[in-house]
Amino acid sequence: MIFKRIAVFAAGIATTLAQTIELGYPQSGDNSYSGQGLDAQVILPVSIEGCIQVGIALGIKSCVDGSCFDPADGSGSVLYAGPWTHDTNTPGIDSSYQNFTVTILSDLAQGLAIFTLTHLCLIGANEFPLLEYQYRNATVNIV
Repeated sequence: MIFKRIAVFAAGIATTLAQTIELGYPQSGDNSYSGQGLDAQVILPVSIEGCIQVGIALGIKSCVDGSCFDPADGSGSVLYAGPWTHDTNTPGIDSSYQNFTVTILSDLAQGLAIFTLTHLCLIGANEFPLLEYQYRNATVNIV
């Protein structure tokens, strides 16, 4: 009986984690320019639409000697923090999204930088807080 409860709990966790938001762009390898605008797209798969959205943060941090920091250690310099209102009225698309234009810091060093997306929502019948930051990032080249 205990094994069955553990299996059900593990399946619930796996399902929840599989239903997370995505970063449409920028994508790893894209070029961005210091002091200029960068378009970012946050995508919400249909499977997580039952999540009560709290907000997102978009950030950027230079990599040092080709090694980028772990997003679990912070968002870097925050370019946007606040709510997001994803568009759910796009025919033929199985997800909703919102586009943002943020300005890359003018003093950001040239070279690789990690663009981070942090997301907080409340999910499930008990409105469990889901904070996600890993695997929702892109390594961009600042030129």
